[in-house]
Amino acid sequence: MNESYIKIADALNTIYEIENELNLKSFSPNELKVFYTVINLSAFDDSGSNISEVVKNSGMSRSTVYKTLKKLSNLKIIATDQSESDGRESLIRLI
Repeated sequence: MNESYIKIADALNTIYEIENELNLKSFSPNELKVFYTVINLSAFDDSGSNISEVVKNSGMSRSTVYKTLKKLSNLKIIATDQSESDGRESLIRLI
């Protein structure tokens, strides 16, 4: 088998194990996409990412991102705080 395919299979197995460990198997595809987008943005900025960045980087509609973030917040996976620099924007951080 092609070595690249083996690497992809290993990465997918690792993701599968992490999703099981974090109990993410019940997440919808939209929830997973928003969650992974928040994680990716948080890796580069500890202060949190704003909702506009999540919308832009996820490629999803603003309303879908808002609904999904609300669910993730209710599950205590993320927290949202009002931005000090722009009161109209909320910052998202992982809990």
